[in-house]
Amino acid sequence: MFRNLVLSLFLSCVIIQEANAASEHQDLVVAVIFADGLPFYVVDDKTQQTSGLLNDILLKLAQSLQMDLRYSPTARNKIEQDIISAKADVGFLDPRWLNTPESMVFSEPVLTYQHAFYGLVAPRKNLSLGSQVKGKTVCLRENFNYPELEDWLEKGELTSVRVSKETRLFDMLQLSRCDLVYTNTLRAQWTINSHDFDKAVYQLGTLGEVDKISLAFSQSWLSRMPEINAAIADMHRSGELKQIIDKNMALKYVKR
Repeated sequence: MFRNLVLSLFLSCVIIQEANAASEHQDLVVAVIFADGLPFYVVDDKTQQTSGLLNDILLKLAQSLQMDLRYSPTARNKIEQDIISAKADVGFLDPRWLNTPESMVFSEPVLTYQHAFYGLVAPRKNLSLGSQVKGKTVCLRENFNYPELEDWLEKGELTSVRVSKETRLFDMLQLSRCDLVYTNTLRAQWTINSHDFDKAVYQLGTLGEVDKISLAFSQSWLSRMPEINAAIADMHRSGELKQIIDKNMALKYVKR
């Protein structure tokens, strides 16, 4: 009887320890832009359900890490500091956008795209991109850095009109509040295909740089990066990542 009591106490301790270990870091906390929108990330106001390609990628990663997913909405220019200060575990970032990239560890790239200029006038093949955009106003996201445009902006060769929400960029263009939009090609492709704009929108060109979007973690995640990179590689190899992108790029805009 005494042996049974000891065994019962031992098993109870093991169960409690396992439960405590499971709850120590149960959530994968993701810093996301609160005003991001489709195709990347959106929250349904009625149901509070999240969707978008970032959401689908993170769900798969959290499953691989055996963690639950929790979002921490923030401003674009606060994501870096939120991760460094441990308010969040991870965010989708390109190291080139950051003030102190050495403070973080980065996964292999998850998404790649470019930034391009868009306007209401078709591009002219005999003119350089610079000739077509200089002297114009360009709608840019509020709290976003555009290092590749800094020289033109500082010299006054481009005049920025800052917009709070990504979905407003092309609305502003349609209303002629700016001559151009400068945004990433995934976002632009989805926006143009999912909206019935009155005026045709044309891509004028890119500056040639490729944005390589990784998962940025604090240094405390260094030991788990092989596991994280293996999960990302598996999504690439299996075609699951392409399916996630294609599914979300096909979503239609619904006015809220």
